[in-house]
Amino acid sequence: MPDLVKYGIIFLVAIVTGIILTVIIFNLIKKNNENKMYDDVYFLLQSLIPDDETKDSFKIEKNSSNDFDYIFQTPNYTYYIKIIKNFGSHEICINNATKWQIRKSLNDNSMNFVENVEGLMRLDVDDTKKKKKLYIIYPNARSLLKYINECEMVFVKPNTDVYGTNVISYLAVEKDNSLIKL
Repeated sequence: MPDLVKYGIIFLVAIVTGIILTVIIFNLIKKNNENKMYDDVYFLLQSLIPDDETKDSFKIEKNSSNDFDYIFQTPNYTYYIKIIKNFGSHEICINNATKWQIRKSLNDNSMNFVENVEGLMRLDVDDTKKKKKLYIIYPNARSLLKYINECEMVFVKPNTDVYGTNVISYLAVEKDNSLIKL
């Protein structure tokens, strides 16, 4: 076998190995970021629980369904919480109840939609106890906007009704934990 063929095969094996290692490392980093996101939100919810005699009436449960990620029970409310990944802190525009668009810049006309929004929006909750649906944007959003009609938009604030839910960024709650009513 000529040397050129041997070196070619070695080069191809090295390239394939490099690609495989890159994919594995990329997936590990992605999984690590997602685990950190869930841990951060869990610890944020724990930090909302007061250290007094009422702390036994609070409960945080991790949920395995795609509809929502956590159930946070307080003495007055039960929150169904869905975490929306926005690692680039891009703008999020709520077009309607189930279509939320991510915009990376002012001139971004691409159709990048937020995944897994519909489950919590369509979730039916009974009214025996005050139940609230809450989306937490992690870690932040450059801006949160909601379409009112074809040509009007408003900024979404923590108390803005977004089709029966509320939308808030993780960093906003971290700065002011009174944004989630207990």
